[in-house]
Amino acid sequence: MKNGINIEKLKIYNSYGGDIDGICRNNRPIEKAVFGDSLDNTWCLITNKLQDIELISKRLVSYEYKKNVLTELEEITNKETFKLFTDKIPFYTDFQKVRQILEIIKSWTTDETDTVWAGYDNGKEFLIDLNADIEKIKFCDFETLDKLNMEFAPTSTYQEISLSNGWSEDFLKLAEQFDKLYEVIKKQTIKENKREWWKFW
Repeated sequence: MKNGINIEKLKIYNSYGGDIDGICRNNRPIEKAVFGDSLDNTWCLITNKLQDIELISKRLVSYEYKKNVLTELEEITNKETFKLFTDKIPFYTDFQKVRQILEIIKSWTTDETDTVWAGYDNGKEFLIDLNADIEKIKFCDFETLDKLNMEFAPTSTYQEISLSNGWSEDFLKLAEQFDKLYEVIKKQTIKENKREWWKFW
C-alpha cells in the first residue's frame, strides 16, 4: 500500500486542515518523506475520498457510487484507517449491524430450509435473495433497508420462515434489534459543519 492512505498520512493532512500549500511551504522533510514521491496524488486522494464520504453521508449518491467508493477505500487503507473514514458516515456502523443480523439468519438457513409459507420454492431460492440483500446493506443501500423493514414485519418473510423451521423465539430477538437499528438510521441527522469533513481528531 505504498501510495495508499494510512493513519500517519491522515494526521499530517489533518494538521494542515487539508491545505496542501501548508505542507509545501513548511520545510519539514520528515513529513514529506511520509508521502514519498506521491505527496500531490495522495493528498488529492484523501481530499477526494472525504468529499465522497460527505456525499454518501448526505445521501446524494447512488448505490453503485457508494459501493465503488467504499470498495476502493477498503483497498487503499488498512482496517484502522478505513474505520476513520467510515466513522464519518453517521449510519455506516448501524448498517453493518443490520448486515450482521442478516448473516445470522443466513447461518440458520440451508438449501433444505422450509420456505414455502414465505413464498419461496426452497431455501436455495431464499438464500439468493438474502445474499443480495446482505451485499446491498454492506454498502448502505436505503432502498434495501426499507425492504427489510417489511421482511421483518409480523407474519412477513422472516417470521414465516422462523415458524416453519423452529427458530421463532430467536427471530423475535433479531427483529427487535432490527427495529431499533432501523429507527436509529432513519433518525440520523447530517452535521453540516464543513470543517468536520477533513478533521479526523
